[in-house]
Amino acid sequence: MAERVDAIVLGMGVGGEEVAECLAENGLTVVGIESHLVGGECPYYGCVPTKMMIRADDMLAEGRRIPRFAGDSTVTPDWGPVAHRIRREATDNWDDRAAVERFEKKGGRFVRGAGRLAGPGKVSVNGTTYEATRAVVIATGTSPAIPPIPGLSEVKYWTNREAVKVEQLPASLVILGGGAIGLELSQAFARFGVKVAIIEGMNRVLAVEEPEASAVLGTVLERDGIELYLNVHAKSVEPRGDAVTVNLDDGRQVTGDQLLVATGRRSNLKDIGLETVGLDPSARLLEPDDHMRVGNRL
Repeated sequence: MAERVDAIVLGMGVGGEEVAECLAENGLTVVGIESHLVGGECPYYGCVPTKMMIRADDMLAEGRRIPRFAGDSTVTPDWGPVAHRIRREATDNWDDRAAVERFEKKGGRFVRGAGRLAGPGKVSVNGTTYEATRAVVIATGTSPAIPPIPGLSEVKYWTNREAVKVEQLPASLVILGGGAIGLELSQAFARFGVKVAIIEGMNRVLAVEEPEASAVLGTVLERDGIELYLNVHAKSVEPRGDAVTVNLDDGRQVTGDQLLVATGRRSNLKDIGLETVGLDPSARLLEPDDHMRVGNRL
């Protein structure tokens, strides 16, 4: 027998957390379900920690400009304080207790686990089924999209999650992907002394933006010592001692101590039970109607 509530929020990232708290504050009985961290990618692995990194690398860059304008300066990068601040101030060492307690104080009920749709209006998690009399909100977010490059699964690559948790920087870093995530991490690490190379399949970085923006960014990145490999694709990846080599489709090779995969994001829709509510379980995304509905009570 399913336990009936007003609403179920499946996924408590930035969007799901906001919706769940708003519903609870307005008197509805709400169950919020999350398998990882309440708050999602932004506060723990994206916006917040990366802006701490950017603020720190901006200070290094500004210090290096002093000789051009105001005398002499010596800049010695130290990643330690940055890593410490990310843990202490940004992420609570990747602990979401404060976020969970905030939701519960507003009247919501939190369940830690991998929820799965179990029919119209129903979600099962940890052996319990809940039924929403009003709606189930699907807010399962996204994860890094990992390309099917031969050999990639054989090396210990980073995504943005591993990158923001690093405590000791590698001497060199190869980044697959010249989009927003790859670019901001590339500049942050390069300004802290890491030798960085970016591999991008399009003929310019940040290809979704205007060409003029790409041109400006390309110049800035190269000024920071970042190597750009444009209009080429990774053909294969292979370990080389303690390093990683990326073989490009034009015959060149790029080797670094660490590999970062920043080739976009994919929706977390796999294995959440879409087939139980009449939706395509292989869908890459869900198309809502004008009222943000994707199905019956969804």
